[in-house]
Amino acid sequence: MAKRGRKPKLSIARAKQALEQAGAIRTIAAKKLSVHRSTLCSFMNKHPSLQAFADEIEEVLKDDAENQVVLAIRAGDMTTIRWYLELKGKDRGYVRRVESTGKDGGPVETLPKMDLTVLTDEELEIMLRAAERREAKEAEAKAHLKAA
Repeated sequence: MAKRGRKPKLSIARAKQALEQAGAIRTIAAKKLSVHRSTLCSFMNKHPSLQAFADEIEEVLKDDAENQVVLAIRAGDMTTIRWYLELKGKDRGYVRRVESTGKDGGPVETLPKMDLTVLTDEELEIMLRAAERREAKEAEAKAHLKAA
């Protein structure tokens, strides 16, 4: 219960007003009410009609957003048209396709990973020295290209 002389921070009417103004975004509505987001969420959980109100606001916003997409399409906005067709026109072949190929358009070659746990310390040292030599050669080649 609220202290004497103090208005309770939350009421269904105030929460509805804040949710309406905030587009049902809980964090923004909570700031408008000067409460923490979790406080507003708890209050909404205790009042299912308030949760239904927020859900309805979200549905209206989705309708508004879809209407803007339709308007953009009708205005000839090619970016929106392409986006729409990639999402909704898949049954008509409008899909974004990314193909990965290997060298000269061939298949992508993969090498199985080697299980290093089966190697001896000596074999690991040999591999390490080989990798260090390769890195040194690559660094030398880069330095040569920069100098040229």
